Amino acid sequence: MSAQGAPKKRRRWIGWVALGAVVVVVVVVAVSMLGSSGTASAVTTAKVERTTMKVVVSGSGNAIVDRVTEVQPGITGTVKSLSVKLGDKVTKGDLLFKIVNDDLDAAVQRAQASYRQSVQSLAQAKSSLIQAENQLYSAQHPTATTQNPDPTVDSRAVTLARQQVAVASDGVSSARANLASAKTARSQAEDNADKRTVTAPVSGMVTILNAQNGQSLGSAASSSSGASAASASSSSNSAVEISDLSTIRARVAINEADLVSVKVGQSASVTFDALSGVATTGTISAIAPTGTNSSGVITYDVDITLESLDPALRPTMSCTAEIVTETLADTLAVPSSAVHTDSASGTKYVVVQATDGSTKDVAVTTGVVVGTQTQVLSGLTEGQVVVTSAVTTTSSSSSSTRTGGMGGIGALMGGGR
Repeated sequence: MSAQGAPKKRRRWIGWVALGAVVVVVVVVAVSMLGSSGTASAVTTAKVERTTMKVVVSGSGNAIVDRVTEVQPGITGTVKSLSVKLGDKVTKGDLLFKIVNDDLDAAVQRAQASYRQSVQSLAQAKSSLIQAENQLYSAQHPTATTQNPDPTVDSRAVTLARQQVAVASDGVSSARANLASAKTARSQAEDNADKRTVTAPVSGMVTILNAQNGQSLGSAASSSSGASAASASSSSNSAVEISDLSTIRARVAINEADLVSVKVGQSASVTFDALSGVATTGTISAIAPTGTNSSGVITYDVDITLESLDPALRPTMSCTAEIVTETLADTLAVPSSAVHTDSASGTKYVVVQATDGSTKDVAVTTGVVVGTQTQVLSGLTEGQVVVTSAVTTTSSSSSSTRTGGMGGIGALMGGGR
């Protein structure tokens, strides 16, 4: 080896030693940064609060109308002058439509003539009775004359007069009965004639309209009220149906498992799918005694009387109700995310954080769960801080530090060649 080759070899060795030192430093820096910022734990906490918790049962259903009136004129004829349309609001006495039937006028005339005849017949029967009574009196009290100053009573004449009085009295009774029938028939004929003008028997909204101009109506039952919304809407052969919107209530289906806690008089909040932002309160007014089986799921209808009615609310609108079945006043509660269960013992516990930041597990007894809150019956006091979650974060600078270090090493190694 020449004298010149030895120094060159020595310089290369020194370069590798220097490069090794840089690698050690970079690795140490990378490890240090990874240890300091690679992972970190952050916790979120909440305080134990004293509050009022409300246990609710929910159900869905529809708005129904408690009072529905079906209008059926009860006469035959042809519809004309229809003055309402579906969805109109009407006031009691408003014209709905008219019916053309000229035969009803003739029926009224016949009934009036029959009534007048019955009046005359009663007058004649009363006159006959008066005559018979006078004859009876004369038979019982014969008149004294000069030839017969002391007449005797003819018993046969008295008996015959009494029979004539009885017959005349029966005639009066029969005439009075005929007059009463004729009066009723006249009233019915007049009422039927009046039915040709059909008016609203109640105030409300027209929810069914079967009558149309030119339509022939058959004779049917007169208007009736009090039908439930379900039966009325599923009928209806009525010419017009009027719903009293002031009697709208909510009817929701409650699962049989929840029904045991639902009672008449409990409060509820009700929202309607079609009325965004509209919510109202109400009270349980009725619970169906029997349930409905739908694909093995048993539900019971529960009616809720609403305290206020939005003007836009309509029958059969979909609704959801939350019924308050229990109110827990002045009770302790924590977020449900703070409650854990020991896998070995099944004991419930929470992680309590002290003022110095240290934590410890504390066994608790829990009650009901309402929404995201859990009732605490024992183990905690108001104001304590509990850990609700722990979040592990990873620093994004570690990777770049390690990558930057390796890039530097590669440059040095390349420069040493």
